[in-house]
Amino acid sequence: MNSNTRPLPPASATALAELMAGTLPGPSSVTAEALELADRVRDLVEAVVWTDVDAAVRADAARRVAELTALLGAARRPQAVSLIRYPNGRLEHLTQMGSGRLNPQAPRLVFEEVEPRPDAAADPESVEIRAHCTLTAAHGGPPARAHGGIVAVVLDQLLGVAASAAGAPGLTAGLDIRYRRATPYDVPLELTGRWTGREGRKSFATGEIRAAGEVTAEATAVFIAERRS
Repeated sequence: MNSNTRPLPPASATALAELMAGTLPGPSSVTAEALELADRVRDLVEAVVWTDVDAAVRADAARRVAELTALLGAARRPQAVSLIRYPNGRLEHLTQMGSGRLNPQAPRLVFEEVEPRPDAAADPESVEIRAHCTLTAAHGGPPARAHGGIVAVVLDQLLGVAASAAGAPGLTAGLDIRYRRATPYDVPLELTGRWTGREGRKSFATGEIRAAGEVTAEATAVFIAERRS
């Protein structure tokens, strides 16, 4: 190995959490200030999309944003991934792009409480999970409608959480999406995902997004469990 080449980290948050067993912080480590910062940046991004201020105001705002970027960049964690473990055993990845509460690029995707399985070594069990989300103009594609890419992100995250809740976490190997109709933004969305079974290291999940009760997009996914040495 080249001396300048660093070994790759684990391929999933689950595997990383196993390596960090006993050292992961709890939910109290997530401060209100950290959550507020992420939310205000989300609001800033949407404001940039909508703004019609003049060039001088944009230039002043850009200067201020650069100052804030330097301020926040003055101290960095050793790795971008930030994990916490709840007392009931549930793992949360705070900085991933699907629903990370500390990642301003992540949509505000909120899951109903998912109880972790008491025996992580037991065989997976079928499970259905629910979540809700309201996308914004920052996620827009066609007029007043979400970009298909962010719809895919939401579905991938939904089905991945369903697989993990069933006790079969893995890496996405395939995601087949059917866009039934346009998914609107600025409208509350309801999401349902379910883990349906596995074959060897492969796990399968399905789910859909609804707006005003109508399915706008649905997906099936295949996840591959990591090899264990």
